[in-house]
Amino acid sequence: MIFWISSYPKSGNTWVRAFLTNYLTGNPENVFEKIENIKTFPNKKHFKDIVDEEILKKDYMELFKYFILAQKKINEDNKLNIFKTHNFGGAIRGSEFTDKNNSCGSVYIVRDPRSIAVSYAYHANISFKESVELLLDQYRISLNQQFYPEARLSWNIHVYSWFHSSIPTLLIKYEDLLENPLKYFKSILVFLNKFTKIEISDPKIKKTIDLCSFKNLSKLEDKIGFHEKRGKVNFFRKGEINEWKQKLSPDLIKLIENSFSKEMKELGYL
Repeated sequence: MIFWISSYPKSGNTWVRAFLTNYLTGNPENVFEKIENIKTFPNKKHFKDIVDEEILKKDYMELFKYFILAQKKINEDNKLNIFKTHNFGGAIRGSEFTDKNNSCGSVYIVRDPRSIAVSYAYHANISFKESVELLLDQYRISLNQQFYPEARLSWNIHVYSWFHSSIPTLLIKYEDLLENPLKYFKSILVFLNKFTKIEISDPKIKKTIDLCSFKNLSKLEDKIGFHEKRGKVNFFRKGEINEWKQKLSPDLIKLIENSFSKEMKELGYL
């Protein structure tokens, strides 16, 4: 069965992935070594012998029909498989992202959309205005490996889809992870333990949190680089909570808050 680490882009997914891989497999000097143990879905290799790429060249949206089939193929090993995804948790053209037959659960990391707007702008080397427009785009599709789409849609649609997922989902706020990492990283492990037996040790959790702190990850990125970096700005840049107050214009802040007021109020962001 598949266990998902799901989130909207720049919400802390890679940070959680770094923590989990290093906690579950040991604490190497190079924290980045183990991150790729948790693969990204969708990925081209998952659809080998399932869908003809010529079909995708004509209409890449056809790929969504094959998500469940690809997950069935992944699950042929009869193991727990942990995957990262930025895909929204609902249906595209009537085809669901996943189902109870292929997924046992997920951790959904949610972050203040105002902070995402700032973080993604630096990550993608675009303006804050462009970044906000992407957050609001109800039809946002990101193409991986040329013809392999990932449905991100708008922030609120993405959040809603995972809140109402058919599989057991643990909601974790990025801001809570920053302010009380021991409590909330431990809660992720306790939830994961429902699906696979793992050791839960406070000393080990603390050690892994220190190893995977933003400060250490940023230093390591400066030293050896990180493959998910785009442009000149570090992938692990700041990870701050309220940077948006200094970076976003009042008009952009108002636009985000008006567009997502319902969800932001429910999550305590307003």
